[in-house]
Amino acid sequence: MEIDPNYINSAVWADIKIFTHNMKFFVLFIIIFAGNMLIGHNAIPSLVKSRHLPASLSKLRPPIYLFAVVSFVAAIYFVVTAFAGGLDAIRAIYPDFWI
Repeated sequence: MEIDPNYINSAVWADIKIFTHNMKFFVLFIIIFAGNMLIGHNAIPSLVKSRHLPASLSKLRPPIYLFAVVSFVAAIYFVVTAFAGGLDAIRAIYPDFWI
């Protein structure tokens, strides 16, 4: 049994392009999420407790957490969208994916 990939036409290349763009946005939003969690959950409490920052900056933590949650939801959206389109491209290139 031979598995020969099909010709990759422009529609499949468009799906691959959408996949790569969505994966770039996924990575971007995960980095934003991680940075906000690092600042809101580690840096601010530590610096306030050591008195390098005023205690009033602790009030910034809820908006930072909110931005982190929004970034995480956006990252999940982009990864789901990427793999939904990416699977269509793989099915078009390799009609029999069970090797």
